[in-house]
Amino acid sequence: MVLRFIEGIGDKTISMMSSFYEALRFTSLCLLHMIQPSSYNPAMRMVLTKQIYFTTVQIIPLFMTMAILFGSVIIGVVIALATQYNLQDEIGSIIITFVIDEFSPFFTALLISLRSGAAVNTEIAVMNVNKELNTLEKYKIDLIDYLFLPRIISGMISAVSLSILFAVIMLSSGYIFTLFYMNMDFHTYKYILISAIEFKDLVVLLIKSMAFGFVTMLIPIYSGLKTTSAYTAIPVSVLNGMVKLFIALFFIEVLSLLLQSL
Repeated sequence: MVLRFIEGIGDKTISMMSSFYEALRFTSLCLLHMIQPSSYNPAMRMVLTKQIYFTTVQIIPLFMTMAILFGSVIIGVVIALATQYNLQDEIGSIIITFVIDEFSPFFTALLISLRSGAAVNTEIAVMNVNKELNTLEKYKIDLIDYLFLPRIISGMISAVSLSILFAVIMLSSGYIFTLFYMNMDFHTYKYILISAIEFKDLVVLLIKSMAFGFVTMLIPIYSGLKTTSAYTAIPVSVLNGMVKLFIALFFIEVLSLLLQSL
């Protein structure tokens, strides 16, 4: 009985280590192809352009609406709390840190994950079940260059660009609350934000958004590749992929907070 228990633990440990090694190997291959100029052939660039349009451009109307709503409400709450605890002098730095360093990249990553991450996972899983990936390989088409890399790069570009757009709109719409709540003119509000923003805030926004965009596409792609050859396995693959993706997003967020606190 004890021997079986020990064997079970050993089998699970070996399986976990094997899965981790395969995921790390796939990530390394994608990163290697990303820095190779030969990967950016005309076919890849065409797919990349379409992916950027689907991931970034089509979502802009909804994205701008949510940014305006969240901006006026959340910044209003932040200002109200800062005023309540006599932190009026720190309002600028609080808003910049909250919006640029934390909320904008994380919320953008969540939105891209729900809209595009699940779609990419389903797409790769269906292609895997239908043996379309095997067909492409028989025609000597590099799956990483043609299928995976455009989606990963589009995810990174989308996360960075939409995070910047979200931050700008959110900060701009936040003025609406300051106008009515604190009777603050626009020039004063602008001066408070400009004087509070630092170069490190932009660096954090850029690096965090790129990391979020990378995993937002990488994990769904890898999850789709691991789908078994049955249509009933596709929903399970998408569910597992989204769970792993959200865990990765929270891990990056926590790691970012720890590094910034050092």
